[in-house]
Amino acid sequence: MSSSKVDPRKEEAVVPFHLPRKNEQEEEYNSTLATFIAMAGIMTRNQYKIIPWIAAYFGLVAVLNNRKTMKAKDSMGSSGSMLAFISLFTYYLNVYLVNKRAIDPTNTNEGL
Repeated sequence: MSSSKVDPRKEEAVVPFHLPRKNEQEEEYNSTLATFIAMAGIMTRNQYKIIPWIAAYFGLVAVLNNRKTMKAKDSMGSSGSMLAFISLFTYYLNVYLVNKRAIDPTNTNEGL
């Protein structure tokens, strides 16, 4: 070992960090899928339990995969995920209201 205290790192070899360029044709497929699947769930009046869950999955993936540079400018990812979670919420709200109506003791249909 040499006794000289020379820094082995070369300053000219340092490459500065630059954010990658935004591709103008880049699309958010997860957000689009979340929107379409959530709308399919709402249009079928949430008859199938799996549709809102699939929409919620794609909505969550869309939110988690948003880049920081895209979050400020594009709200499509958040709107697709919001619609997916609203679809999931309305499904369970319908399930709750139907079961509440069936169990409600004041609901008497005997006079019909």
